[in-house]
Amino acid sequence: MKLNHLDLQVLDVPAAAAFFARHFDLAPQTRPDSPAIAILGDGAGFTLVLQRQAEVAYPAGFHVGFIVDDPALVYARREALAAAGVTVSPVDVNGRGTVCYCHGPSGILIEVSARRTR
Repeated sequence: MKLNHLDLQVLDVPAAAAFFARHFDLAPQTRPDSPAIAILGDGAGFTLVLQRQAEVAYPAGFHVGFIVDDPALVYARREALAAAGVTVSPVDVNGRGTVCYCHGPSGILIEVSARRTR
């Protein structure tokens, strides 16, 4: 079985679609200006669906995780996010790898990480 998609509820679909396209390299597969729904893909089979909702509340700890192959890419993505005005955590290196977090549209917590190599 293969994961088909992740469907997130957001307050502003075009803004959320633009955020994920700009900062996380997801390509729009539908009209990017639709106020109701946007579908984006990563070119490797993952699909992110964004749907408008009047109220959005994600539970504590809920997040979307992006993984990169090299810890240097975590640092680079952190710097790019910060340069774009996104509030982003410091990079943390721990037993699992290298990671940073930011909040995206509608308060979605987003992780960027590289696994620890042994």
